[in-house]
Amino acid sequence: MSDPRDVQGLAHFAEHMLFLGTKKYPDDDDYNKYITSNGGSANAYTAESNTTYYFDISTDYISGALDRFSQFFVEPLFTESATDREINAVQSEYERDLPLDVWRNY
Repeated sequence: MSDPRDVQGLAHFAEHMLFLGTKKYPDDDDYNKYITSNGGSANAYTAESNTTYYFDISTDYISGALDRFSQFFVEPLFTESATDREINAVQSEYERDLPLDVWRNY
């Protein structure tokens, strides 16, 4: 609910972009590969007033997962190629959900 009127979806876009590479881990799939290759899962969602990130992983790999996750907020890359792709992804999600009353009211 804090997105500028002329840039609706900005928080959702930022949520997507944070998963896609950091200075320390520049591969745009590094975080997800690390989590899943070590038996875990991860996701996020953006609601009216907050964005929630979550993951599940064995304690044997928590240090690497937390290091990768923390880099989202330290030095995210926001690359041009990922920007174009994720603008389209966020728009697609919006258009997919628009016909559904529950999402349209939300």
